[in-house]
Amino acid sequence: MRVVIYDGIQESHVAASLERALIEAGHQVYNTRRFGAGYLFPDLEGLLPVIAPHLERIADFRPDLVLVFRPSSAPFPVLQALRGTGAVLAAWLSDDPVLFDLSYGPALELYDLVLHCGNAEVLRFYERQFGRPTGVNFPFWTDHEAFPAVHGRHEPDTTVLFLGNVVGPLRRRRYEQLASMRHEVTVYGRTGDDPAGLGGGFLDTDAEVVQAGSRARVALNIPQFFTDHRDQPTWFPGLDGLGFFDLPSRVIQYAAMGLPTVTVIPGAPAIPSFPELTVCGSIEEADEWIGTVLDSGRLAELSARTLDRFDRSFSARSRVLALESLMVDDSWRTLDPVERELWFHRFDGRTPAPTGPTETDARERVEVTLDRPEPAPGDVTREVTRDVAVVHGREPRRFGATDVILRELRDWGRDAMVWGPGSAVVREVVREPGGVGHDRTVDVHQVVQAFQGTAVRLLVLTDGIGLTPADAGILRQAGLATVRVLGPERLSATEAGQYDAVARVGPAPAADAAVLEGIGHCLRVPGLVESAFLAAVRHRGAGPAATGATSVHAGQDPWAAGVLAELPGPHENVTFDELDTAGLQRLAELFSRPVVCLQPVHYGRRQAHPPLTPYALCAGSTVLTTRHRRSPDPDPYSPWITRADTVREAGLKLARRGPAPGPAAVAGGALELTQHSFDARAHLATWFDHALAGRDRDHTVAEDVIDPGTEQRIRLGRRYRVQAEEMITTAQGHLSLTLRFQDPGLLCGLRLYDGDRTVAQTHFPPGSAGAVEVIAWGQRRDPTGDISVKFMPPEQHRLGQLAGIVVRSSATSGQGVPGTVPDRGFTAYLLPVATEQAGDTEQAGDREQAGDREQSEE
Repeated sequence: MRVVIYDGIQESHVAASLERALIEAGHQVYNTRRFGAGYLFPDLEGLLPVIAPHLERIADFRPDLVLVFRPSSAPFPVLQALRGTGAVLAAWLSDDPVLFDLSYGPALELYDLVLHCGNAEVLRFYERQFGRPTGVNFPFWTDHEAFPAVHGRHEPDTTVLFLGNVVGPLRRRRYEQLASMRHEVTVYGRTGDDPAGLGGGFLDTDAEVVQAGSRARVALNIPQFFTDHRDQPTWFPGLDGLGFFDLPSRVIQYAAMGLPTVTVIPGAPAIPSFPELTVCGSIEEADEWIGTVLDSGRLAELSARTLDRFDRSFSARSRVLALESLMVDDSWRTLDPVERELWFHRFDGRTPAPTGPTETDARERVEVTLDRPEPAPGDVTREVTRDVAVVHGREPRRFGATDVILRELRDWGRDAMVWGPGSAVVREVVREPGGVGHDRTVDVHQVVQAFQGTAVRLLVLTDGIGLTPADAGILRQAGLATVRVLGPERLSATEAGQYDAVARVGPAPAADAAVLEGIGHCLRVPGLVESAFLAAVRHRGAGPAATGATSVHAGQDPWAAGVLAELPGPHENVTFDELDTAGLQRLAELFSRPVVCLQPVHYGRRQAHPPLTPYALCAGSTVLTTRHRRSPDPDPYSPWITRADTVREAGLKLARRGPAPGPAAVAGGALELTQHSFDARAHLATWFDHALAGRDRDHTVAEDVIDPGTEQRIRLGRRYRVQAEEMITTAQGHLSLTLRFQDPGLLCGLRLYDGDRTVAQTHFPPGSAGAVEVIAWGQRRDPTGDISVKFMPPEQHRLGQLAGIVVRSSATSGQGVPGTVPDRGFTAYLLPVATEQAGDTEQAGDREQAGDREQSEE
């Protein structure tokens, strides 16, 4: 089965674990990863540049199932395009039923399958709204790669773990309840004022959640009650009657880690979908239950039962089994809401294989959704092959991508020529406001002339240098492969096609990065570090262990000073300017200390990581920084970096930083993997391989052909040539070409061309025609030209050529022409066939073929 995971949610482990489980089960997966935000349908004009490359790739992928994780990212025209692939469309409603009025309800009828995230009461609500069962309960899931089973692995530093925020008027009561417990409680989330000292810091990564989970005895859950949404944008009449969100993501994370869990719900109703979950009617009852369990010595037993339920019913493997069933069995439609709430229990995700990684395995795994290079060369010896040239549009900044590329090429011995912003080959480009592309370009004729007689075959363009399609073609014809290196700037999917390889380095806005996620020759890396620095770090690692801490800042940094004051010495404070001129050995010395504090840099009111961050991450230290203000973009350093807003929070996180069992912990063998993720030489080698393969690839557009007698996917708004032998006509004969199509609502007309001349065209209301009969006759004036057809989308279809339909074609020829008509050469009639009649005709044809087969078998 070919499965598309479309968009994602904040908990990235949900989609990632499903992808892993699908691949493990033998399926093929195309995962767009998260690109959307919010719960309202966005303006299509802003969404289209982001999703266009994905839709192209999805169409080529020919999926059987498209699973939409964020319905607001798939407005109606997008769903039309996705439906044009012929796939089953499914939506997973992770915020059920809160978003019913905003993005779930309006789109629900457009999906073939709906996967709810709610109990029987929620399913019953949807059934009342739509007059039929709409879907099954499909609660959160994950796997042991994201959350290993770690309960009891370390000496506990708290009794009760609570994941969640306790700030704001609605959540502050939680804090008061938790503070009243007699057992020690640690709150991992935003606490605000913390007079009871409950705060354990905000956990920024899954790895930190696992670290905390491995040091707690039990977990506590206080669910979201829908009555709290009154006067909020998500409120709608009847929401308060649907109760509470019984199985949020944190409960599934607790279960994956094997934490015995108690949830507090007034009235203590049972949760049949998770029978091992203890429900208490109040915090006081939960406190009493915890004491009883601790005194009874039943923690290990409860942990084993919780873990078994996770593996059986809440693992990604079990969800794959459920999806496989939904694709072939719709008997769920006959079930009542209570049965559909527990429907997912039918699928047992337990296998005889080991249930996930060991603690050591997990420590050595870093989950990064960026492209990793092939292994780097074993040493940094020089190879005297001056085959690479670089053109950069701005002066390189120390530790920036261009600076590292130039240093690495020099050390590698592959730098042939370098042209900067003052060079004669660099020209300014006037850009329209808000446009995309590049600020500068190159005089390709001078470049080609400069490279004549040299070994140069690779041209790296960075810091705003770009090409026009014509210039890219000139360079390619001259035997040069191009690599466009991007920082945070935007590049459209069309522009990306002009280069043989595109590499995005470091942080970038989510929407801009997502534009290139679906394009095969576009690579993304978290950052670049000189291989010589990595060698210096490895050399230091062979000697005595480093001690102390380093603080790097632009000026005074009270936060770092407070952190260092709590750590053993020696301490060293250095500025960014000092490190700009420091040698690699000095950098390795400073960054190899156990703790490195990095002050963020400021761009106006926005904060960001300093460019040297990858160097610190590759030295094996714990890198501490604050959470950045006004920086909503995804952080490529998230798997490796530790964030803390206060000195106390930093101290708490450092105290837990030991041999952590999480998948993103940088410890032991994970250091080698971290270095590999940033190794400039390995990345450059990968980029160059892609570029040379791209240069040698055929860049002509593949010919689109209608092949009568087959079923094929057709893009709307594009001309398709009809096989020449099928279009041979004479003055005495005619050709009949029948084109039947699925999803007639996507089509409003057809045109027939002889070369560039429109021979005939027909228009009809979308959805009214299920086929078009093409009857052609007459002698063609130029038999060598092409006969082609174009399928026309409705004018209001804003995705245009990204949409598609499945067409089944057949051709017959006969004697005579339709009536007496003047001899106008090649002529045609286009006759739309009503949708119902087209279906009847197709079924009749199928019956005739079946009868023929039966007779032949007899």
